[in-house]
Amino acid sequence: MRYFLAVLLALLLVLPAYSFNRVVSLSPAITEIIYYVGADSKLVGNTVFCDYPDDAKKKVKVGGIVNPNVEKIYSIHPDLVIASNLTPKATLKKLKTLGIKVIVLRLISLKDIENAIEVIGNALSNNGEAKKKEFIRSLEKKAKTLSICLNGKKLIILISFQPIYVAGSKSFIGEVFSLSKAKVIPDISFGVVSNEFIVMNKPDLALLSFKGNKLKLAEKFLRKFSIKSIFVTPDNLLHPSPRILKSLEEVEENICRK
Repeated sequence: MRYFLAVLLALLLVLPAYSFNRVVSLSPAITEIIYYVGADSKLVGNTVFCDYPDDAKKKVKVGGIVNPNVEKIYSIHPDLVIASNLTPKATLKKLKTLGIKVIVLRLISLKDIENAIEVIGNALSNNGEAKKKEFIRSLEKKAKTLSICLNGKKLIILISFQPIYVAGSKSFIGEVFSLSKAKVIPDISFGVVSNEFIVMNKPDLALLSFKGNKLKLAEKFLRKFSIKSIFVTPDNLLHPSPRILKSLEEVEENICRK
């Protein structure tokens, strides 16, 4: 009897991971996490914005993050759709009405990323806990290396200029760099700040994570006030997924190795 109960418990723990075989992702970050947990063979569709890794470009495109094509999704016969909190609830309700299982993940804080790795890993590969721990170990190791150069430095993270939109200490980006002992300003999640805010607070370093003509304007403005700046690849920094680890490597290479 005990043997039977043990086998049944094992089956219950394993079954959820293998009950989904055709998955659609409605977020680039979710797609990246699916690859991170090694379940890309189950990914049959994703958004037009899902382009990393390169193999993700080959999946069936089902529209955008906020405007996915429900008919297109249904036509590829998924048994699971994984979405972020950015996808409209009405769209997700339609998918559920069609008999498709839907998982919605909040992707705002660092803890949210860790939770998403665990949930997706458990749902698709039966390795959620292990992959979450792997991510945390990698993050802590890279943050510790970077702390040698960032410890105590005031840091501001710009993700656009004119207007100046920043990722503050309460964003997942700010949380990551706070682990490197940097003092991230301002003490918000995401928001707009003024030129005067930057001048008055005089950060030691500014990370610039956007492209185009305004990048040069931002660099010129910061140089005027002797504020050091470096460019960080937006797709690495702005995605709430394990891809953010590459941002730590970028900053470490530009700050610590030069």
